[in-house]
Amino acid sequence: LGRLHLWSGLMQILTVSSWLFLLTRTYLAQIELVPSQTTVKACTSKEQIEHEVEITLVLKPGDALQVQMTCEVHRGYWSPVIQLVSITPRFELCVDHVNNPVTCFSRCAESPTCIHYNNIEDYVRIWKPLCEMESASTAIRDSDIIIIENLEVNFNRGNEDTLTGNFFLNSSWIEDWAIKCNLSKCLLCIRKPGVPLKKDLLKKYDLFDNTNPGDPVEFTWVAHGATTKFDVEKKPPSGNLVHFYVNHRPMEHIPDCIFQKGASFTVELIPKTRPDMHVVIRKSFPKKLPPLNRSQFEAVDKALNNTFTLIQGPPGTGKTVVGVYIVLCFVEMNKESPRKLNANSKDKDKKQVILYCGPSNKSVDVVAEYMLRFEDSLKALRVYGEQVEMLDYPFPECVLQFSSKTKAEAAKESLRNITLHHRIRQPTNPDSAEIKAFDQRIKEAIEAEQWIKAAVEAKKTLTAEEPTNPDSTKVTLFDQRIKAAIEARKTFTAEEVKQ
Repeated sequence: LGRLHLWSGLMQILTVSSWLFLLTRTYLAQIELVPSQTTVKACTSKEQIEHEVEITLVLKPGDALQVQMTCEVHRGYWSPVIQLVSITPRFELCVDHVNNPVTCFSRCAESPTCIHYNNIEDYVRIWKPLCEMESASTAIRDSDIIIIENLEVNFNRGNEDTLTGNFFLNSSWIEDWAIKCNLSKCLLCIRKPGVPLKKDLLKKYDLFDNTNPGDPVEFTWVAHGATTKFDVEKKPPSGNLVHFYVNHRPMEHIPDCIFQKGASFTVELIPKTRPDMHVVIRKSFPKKLPPLNRSQFEAVDKALNNTFTLIQGPPGTGKTVVGVYIVLCFVEMNKESPRKLNANSKDKDKKQVILYCGPSNKSVDVVAEYMLRFEDSLKALRVYGEQVEMLDYPFPECVLQFSSKTKAEAAKESLRNITLHHRIRQPTNPDSAEIKAFDQRIKEAIEAEQWIKAAVEAKKTLTAEEPTNPDSTKVTLFDQRIKAAIEARKTFTAEEVKQ
């Protein structure tokens, strides 16, 4: 009927030669024929247990995407902007918090920084909003978001329409969906799709007389906030009860369905990132440590004579060199005055060690390369995190994820001889043969897993090309090989690998 109506109108327009009206009428007709994409379908049971769900969108020139609009102040005037983009009937992108992370998850700082501060409270008052702004912007730019559909969320209304609430994450969900972030340090985009656009709401905002036949009859309610804490529930069903507050609501209206018991929402979980440090490393290191200037010498002296010392300075002032000097001095102090333990103590045979930690792998690698030049007087051991170790020695069922903006780098080759996960595989370790044998099993299992995926796809292609009369011999052969590969894949468990 829609196409017939369009054709009839086209013939009338051609009669009067109104080409401008033809273009307008055709464009409006195309919009009216676009099906509604605001209905969110429930995930199948298979998709619910998968770590990731594949979403496919095919576009061609002239296709229309359904969007939801909001408004923001631009140069002193309210201007319409896109809030949501519907990619599929069950997946929407929030453009609002991507473009305005500070507005959605924080607030603009009102006080400028100072050279001198009266007290700690004054320092916190000025710098905390700035840190929150930076944290929100960095999280949106660098974090790997987690979108959970059909999650039950409980809202509470406070004074002046402030909203707080909580939601429960089952322990099995946290494990299956690889939620490894700190749930008390996350940003939230909570969406309630399919909210009916009632007539009384349109009349309240003087919109009832401006509606057109192609306008949507429902909308998605959006709220942005942040988590505050989580309670660990040990009684069945075990999990985490996450508490949050709403910082920003693009729309003033709060639908009644938000407060219904058992109401389900789409929750976008945005973990806050760790400090992102960029360290400029010189290509060649001097043979000797550069001498300390007066301020650096005072910093080392304070560090050696106090239980806690904070050393500050802008980039390029030699903080790394100061750190190396402090480590070397502590090593010498341990040699001159070793600790005295009881003869029956279980730690009596352990050596004293210095633990050097840094905000990034690059910053610690710089210090480690300095330490290599003092291998005659000290023995250094470089310990990387699980993400770097996974790059060198991957294992099945690994749930560690890298940020989409962070370059995943393996352990530095120049530090290989002092890197822990490389040293344990060297012949000097009596257990190295067993570890290498286990590495080989893991490699074969990963290859088997990749072969299974390829074989399953090949079988699908075979049956698709010959749906009525597929080659039964080939299908049976595929089934036998897949079964054998699965059995080989089951020669060890993920728990065995982690242990």
